[in-house]
Amino acid sequence: MDSADIELQLGYDSEMSEAEQFVQEDLWGYKKRLGFIESVISDCFNRSAEEVRILDVGCGNGSQLTLPLSKRGFQLTGVDLDERSIAKAKSLAAGISGAQFICGELKDLSSGESFDVVILSEVLEHLAEPEALLKAALARMNRESVMIVTVPNGFGEFEWDSWMFRGLRLQTIVDAVARGDRQVLASTENHESGHVQFFTRRRLQRLFKQFQLKIVREESGSFLSGPMVGHTLARSQRFVEWNARVTKRLPFSWASSWYFALRRQMSAGGEDILDSYVVQE
Repeated sequence: MDSADIELQLGYDSEMSEAEQFVQEDLWGYKKRLGFIESVISDCFNRSAEEVRILDVGCGNGSQLTLPLSKRGFQLTGVDLDERSIAKAKSLAAGISGAQFICGELKDLSSGESFDVVILSEVLEHLAEPEALLKAALARMNRESVMIVTVPNGFGEFEWDSWMFRGLRLQTIVDAVARGDRQVLASTENHESGHVQFFTRRRLQRLFKQFQLKIVREESGSFLSGPMVGHTLARSQRFVEWNARVTKRLPFSWASSWYFALRRQMSAGGEDILDSYVVQE
């Protein structure tokens, strides 16, 4: 399939990919997200995994995305500002030749280095100026590259559940009755950085259009994913699996998170529109 022929798809449904086999589904639909990303890459690039270079921006400790993809054979570079997360990622990546991790910003990469796939997963909502990161990420793409953005629904169940959980101070109750029989590896060691952006689908569409990015595929994440659900229903793996599947049958706006695959648009004459683009102050 030619990379320009990807069409918008609202219902990703496939057999389990090789990368997905390394991740068990969880409340946040991380296995579903991994499947979406690998499906997009497969449709975009008619080449072996070893020939596809991926940049994961804000990679955390790499456990839920960077490392499973690298085990599939893709060449991964993970970048994150949090030293603890990068240290953990390097520890987890021991013996995996296709993954490297850098503590820093995109400007710390080699000048002019570009990638086939640039991933911004669960990152933009943490930034006061998401536009600046989008522009920096675009500079790491070539004409054939694809960008994958995943973000929480700013008015979805996760945000409402989290707001009530904090407002009712339920964490103190959870700490008092917590059971020590279940350990879950978080995707980051940075737990202090909260959400400062609450995106709607319409706002995201405007943001992508501002950077001349065209949505070529989109998918909804899980349905229920807030802390109150996490401390109750999510103890059932059967519920977790259902929670990831059910959004296919629900309105897009009901999902707790969204996945987008994006392509850079060129002008009618084939010039790169970003070359003359300046982020508005």
